[in-house]
Amino acid sequence: MEGMSVTGDQLRESLRVFPFKPFRLHLADQRSVDVLHQEFALVFPSRRHVVVVQPGNEDRWQIIDVGLIVSIGPIEDQPGASRAA
Repeated sequence: MEGMSVTGDQLRESLRVFPFKPFRLHLADQRSVDVLHQEFALVFPSRRHVVVVQPGNEDRWQIIDVGLIVSIGPIEDQPGASRAA
């Protein structure tokens, strides 16, 4: 899904892939957020927002406007915490 705007439905599809493949959300402001497991992300029913839990710190999470996700790609380096602040 590199190089195109992402929809809520595409994001849901990425979370439902079996077996699950971790992926990185690339945001319009140049940040990126890693989704290491499907249980670490939830797309709102409206498909306009996604909540992503930070791995290793389940008390830390962020809500992302799906309209700000410019692409979804593989995690090419070592899996780790989200790149976003």
